[in-house]
Amino acid sequence: MAFRYPLESVLRLRRSLEHQEEQRLFALAAIVARLRAMLDALQQADVAQRRAALDEMEQFSSGAQWQFRAVCDAASLRAIHRVKAQLQDAERQRFEQLKVYQEARQRREIFESLRERQQELYKLNLARRQQQRTDEAFLFRESFNPRD
Repeated sequence: MAFRYPLESVLRLRRSLEHQEEQRLFALAAIVARLRAMLDALQQADVAQRRAALDEMEQFSSGAQWQFRAVCDAASLRAIHRVKAQLQDAERQRFEQLKVYQEARQRREIFESLRERQQELYKLNLARRQQQRTDEAFLFRESFNPRD
């Protein structure tokens, strides 16, 4: 008789739940990576715009240009702050999801270790039964073949 784990359906459910939580974690990690890349691009664009503006203002510096540059700088900083806030929120969500995933993984591991223990006990009992049958067969043969 083959080993049969009575909680196999629960183990499959735990594996499925762990996989779902892992997929959510991957999705949040992708969002965090995208926001980090976006923040980096915004910061690089801001630096490039400031350099270009400084070069321009060295040649022509009118009050309108200074005012336009100030408005552009403020808009750039608002965009950077907005992405930073989104990034912090996404990182918080990713961290929370990591906890949920770790809990799901731990629950799955509990059921798998229980399964492994039960399977080891099954194998041990099977080996004992086989040894017992072998011993009984030996004793049976010895009782019909006396050496006296």
